[in-house]
Amino acid sequence: RSPSELAKLLHEQPVDDAAGNNQMVQRYHYWTSPIADVAPGILKQIEGYEKIHDEHRLLDPRGPSLWMGSSGSGTQAHYDVADNVIVQLFGSKRIRCYSPDAASALHVFPDAHPRARKSQVNFDNPDHALFPNFSLLPPPEIDVELETGSALFIPAFWFHHVENGIVAQKSCPLQRQGNPGPSVSLNLFSLSKPMMVAQNIFRDASRPLGETQFHFDFAVAALRS
Repeated sequence: RSPSELAKLLHEQPVDDAAGNNQMVQRYHYWTSPIADVAPGILKQIEGYEKIHDEHRLLDPRGPSLWMGSSGSGTQAHYDVADNVIVQLFGSKRIRCYSPDAASALHVFPDAHPRARKSQVNFDNPDHALFPNFSLLPPPEIDVELETGSALFIPAFWFHHVENGIVAQKSCPLQRQGNPGPSVSLNLFSLSKPMMVAQNIFRDASRPLGETQFHFDFAVAALRS
């Protein structure tokens, strides 16, 4: 779908349950794409975005991405192998950040799993019998609600749990706060130094003896994953 088509869905109200249970069902939508692929004109309005990160040469070659989600949607706690800057363009977004040391408590999917880098735990209804270490999860290092015009830098390998629009209040989960409308943000990734070290290790271990040429493909492929 195009951004304009998705925008209509993001404002969608609860609909009748198709199963005939006489209940209203809220459907959630979440979408992302490089801005250059869907709305290149926006790039002219944010000229200079390259300066967000210190080292321009390490920027994601796809450029900044749009992330759009209806109120109540979110992204499971996970880490990225790249440094990330999130700029909130519309609505609100709650982000909880945990250090890499929280990996055990978050019960991260194994590397070979399709959902690698993500926590297996349902934050809203954790199964402590299945994920006992989750009870040891410390409070987030950062717990912030981004509003229009605000931004957050998330270092590579730091876990972040994202909730769009109205979310549970930190002090009382039964109460809700935030913007009831959809959330739209801009993300810009930059290859991190730890990632480049890992790239060098894999490259040196896999290349034929005597080959010294540097390849950027490995890092770009990791960003796309």
